[in-house]
Amino acid sequence: MKMKKITAIALALLSAGMLTACGSSQESTQKEETSSKESTETASSKKDDVTHIEFFQMKKEAVDTVDYLIAEFEKQHPDIDVEQVTVPDGESVLMTRAAADDLPDVFTHYPIYADFTNFVKEGKVLDITGKPCTETINPDYLKSAEIDGKNYIAPISLAYLGIYYEENRFKEKGYEVPETWDDLVALVDKMQENGDTPFILSNKEGWTISDLWTGIMTKEIGTYQGFYEDMLAGKDSYSQNPVAKDSLEKAKWVIDNAQTDSISVSYDQAITDFVNGKGMMMPSGSFALPSLKTSNPDASFKVFPWPAYNDDPKEMLNVDWAIAAGNNKNDNKEAVDTFMQYLTSTEAAQIFADRDHTPSAIKGVVADIPEAPMMMESIEKNGVLDAMAPPAGFEQEKRAELQEMVMDGDITKCLNKLDEIWKELTAE
Repeated sequence: MKMKKITAIALALLSAGMLTACGSSQESTQKEETSSKESTETASSKKDDVTHIEFFQMKKEAVDTVDYLIAEFEKQHPDIDVEQVTVPDGESVLMTRAAADDLPDVFTHYPIYADFTNFVKEGKVLDITGKPCTETINPDYLKSAEIDGKNYIAPISLAYLGIYYEENRFKEKGYEVPETWDDLVALVDKMQENGDTPFILSNKEGWTISDLWTGIMTKEIGTYQGFYEDMLAGKDSYSQNPVAKDSLEKAKWVIDNAQTDSISVSYDQAITDFVNGKGMMMPSGSFALPSLKTSNPDASFKVFPWPAYNDDPKEMLNVDWAIAAGNNKNDNKEAVDTFMQYLTSTEAAQIFADRDHTPSAIKGVVADIPEAPMMMESIEKNGVLDAMAPPAGFEQEKRAELQEMVMDGDITKCLNKLDEIWKELTAE
């Protein structure tokens, strides 16, 4: 399906908690021994008329794809050498490097995160407003990524939220994909009766719990933009909104029907457990598909939308991968511009979409995802939910509170705490 079919969205980029979710918490083993100090010394320098660029990349599943893109870029620009750097706990490393005025030449991040917003306000990120790298981006997504009316980050790929299953495993067990929430409840009951674990979750990482809740809440909220605007105006709250409470109760039901130790299971371990058949379904986003396919290329993994439980079951598309440039002292700004323009080109974005199996924020890119026909059909048929960003820093606090809810089961306390955090972050 061509993405132009779903561009009639209203800021469907920065919603309540998914944003890339995946890349911020996931660790990569590639070049793990490369310290930020070493990368600073080896990248961003000129030698033998070759300009070096450091690309600090935090999306684990994209490492091989980025290596491929770099190789293609270097064929076209033999005078530019790009080094992909991935390390464990990339966000913390970026915080440390920002404090030392040493942000990487190019790096991935998310505009609603408090640390990225602070980088911008402190002048540590290049202003890319009007630069060639922004010209190919769907205007809706580019607008949604603005900070104080300017662009500092370029969205490239998008993500949806759904539920993964292995098609052959479902057929062997006689399970059918649910279309409604009642269908899902009946399916989970049947799985329990058969001794199967319905869901595999990775609640050790708060972003996955946030994704779980967001995926469910999306199907009933109707408008995140309206909800957040009412929150900002003091007309609504998490604790008083019936959809927020109902959807969090449903998320808690999913958690209760997952493996018993989900709070200690990491994202990578959940992928492994799901691939090995320890559970029948795994809620996640499009970003999980490359890892699933790599872990078991012979399996038939598919994803279906969260079942609707109202009459307006819109889907949501959010940023999964976006790039920014550090406002550092390295003498390679022209090469950085060239590299960023390449990554946001239709050519490179199509390669990324094909290899990463994700929709694109770049105009003209065809999102062909054979593992997600039901999801893409729902997007085309039902449309994309409008959204707006929560206050900077809210998402990180939200994740911590959701992990607390997983451990103590207290939904009311969690919602009240989210209201307190929202008020603190929006207080003038």
